[in-house]
Amino acid sequence: MKVSIYWLNQATGKHPGTIKKRIANLVPDSRGKYDSATALEAIYIGLSDSSGEKIAMPEAVRQLTVARKEEIDLEMEIKRGDRIPIADCLAVDNEVFQAIAGTIKANRNKQLSEEVTNEIFDNLRNWVGRLNGNGKHD
Repeated sequence: MKVSIYWLNQATGKHPGTIKKRIANLVPDSRGKYDSATALEAIYIGLSDSSGEKIAMPEAVRQLTVARKEEIDLEMEIKRGDRIPIADCLAVDNEVFQAIAGTIKANRNKQLSEEVTNEIFDNLRNWVGRLNGNGKHD
């Protein structure tokens, strides 16, 4: 049966604007009417997901629940200290790079002595320790 947007509005009780949005991808016939089964499915279930498959409401709720759980797990890892924020890693990385670059530039045109080498490695060890959160390398 072919139906109009007005008929869909009356049958579903949904606002005509909402109906127009949800059936926007459907092609009307020459008189501007839509197949009732397809239109009602588009209004209540939705047309399709990104892979072209139809998603029912329970599946959509399940996917949303899984995404929320992953988000909560990530937040808890950060709060427990299991995961280091990227900004902190980049800041420490930049400090270590600057320290090593300063050490090398300060000893330009000199032979790389054992003392300078140890200083560079100490900076690297401290860097790893600060990323671990304990200030010492493991």
